[in-house]
Amino acid sequence: MIDKNNKKKSCGYLLIISSLFLFSCSIEKAPRIEGMVYIPSGEFIMGSEDVDTEGLAKEFGDRKGRYYEDEKPMRKIFLKGFYIGKYEVTNMEYKAFVTAAGYPPPPTWVNNSEVNHPVTNVTWFDAYNYCAWAGKRLPTEEEWEKAARGPNGNKYPWGNEYDEKKANLTKGATAPVGSFETDKSYYGVYDMGGNIMEWVDAWYKSYPGGKAENKDFGETSRVLRGDAGNVIGHYSLSKIYARSSSRHYGHTDEAGDDAGIRCAKSVKSEN
Repeated sequence: MIDKNNKKKSCGYLLIISSLFLFSCSIEKAPRIEGMVYIPSGEFIMGSEDVDTEGLAKEFGDRKGRYYEDEKPMRKIFLKGFYIGKYEVTNMEYKAFVTAAGYPPPPTWVNNSEVNHPVTNVTWFDAYNYCAWAGKRLPTEEEWEKAARGPNGNKYPWGNEYDEKKANLTKGATAPVGSFETDKSYYGVYDMGGNIMEWVDAWYKSYPGGKAENKDFGETSRVLRGDAGNVIGHYSLSKIYARSSSRHYGHTDEAGDDAGIRCAKSVKSEN
């Protein structure tokens, strides 16, 4: 005679196994692309409900709407599967683009031995053009945040507790990509908490339903994601900037030591 309780347990196990099988199959349908990580379809948490209780905005003279306010409201978003660069684009990779396309190098760029460091001093247009040349594109703001936070909405790529040793946050200079094994997201994407900021394909605007006010909102500045406190020297602010929901912005023709590139790629439709 079959034990009904055992039958229920067995069915439960079968459902779990089936779900895992279907999940793994959905990933396997996306072919592997060297140097890129596949982020599967699904919901994720975007934005935050954090509040500047320490008064850091006032202390550092930053603009109204910059600390936390422009990350509201926190909400769930569904995204289809996509690819994103496992690492930031390096000097070596960008040099290949400059050479092959006859593209002007960054004005302050020096071809030195730091070939595996992330390329910096690139404008949003430079980042856009590089990714297009490589057969890819810039990630959207939503894609970048999902790749950094994972399905559980981690505050930092590595989890929910701040630790300046987890990422390149105090060196005062860039580090070779992937140097910090602990600065790796749930999906296996590196350097999303530290090293440099990265341009994304998004205008700096208030989120839908957001109440933040900022004179720079609109189609004048593009969003950058990731922390570059190690480069610009605001170490005390890395607790804010290293969070995966943190937003930076800059004009499309601006470039600096703290901004670089990470590319994304859409999944080809089967139709």
